[in-house]
Amino acid sequence: MNTILIIVLICGIALLALYHRPEHDSVAELKKWFSAQLTAISADLANDIERDQQGQYPHPGKPSFKPKGSITYTLLAKNLSRFELSQFSELQAEDVKSTAGYAQLKAVVDELGLNMKLEEVEVEGDGVESWHELDEYVYDFARFYTITISGWRV
Repeated sequence: MNTILIIVLICGIALLALYHRPEHDSVAELKKWFSAQLTAISADLANDIERDQQGQYPHPGKPSFKPKGSITYTLLAKNLSRFELSQFSELQAEDVKSTAGYAQLKAVVDELGLNMKLEEVEVEGDGVESWHELDEYVYDFARFYTITISGWRV
């Protein structure tokens, strides 16, 4: 009897390991997270543009406060690092564009007469190496999303 119980338990654990999918990786949950971030960007956009025009906006990359006439936002994870998705994730750029937050941001951008571009950036070769990329056998290269808003005078 104990042998049968152990076999059933092992089979149950194996099935759980094979078919378990974390809830935070679902497309619906990711869309909800990105929508909230895009809503926050739309709320801060006018202030960020004003700060860029005054030379007070910290652009990513090399620390520069020089006005550029464009701002690139990286969609972030909860720990404020860029939100990297597996290449096997089902979320696509069209899913991000279908969110309420994207529609709200697009409305603000259109109202201000600006341009907006959503980009999917591959992590491999982006200049930021992680210990995962140093392993030659890694086959799952991540990607992340950026939103660039441009079109105002500097």
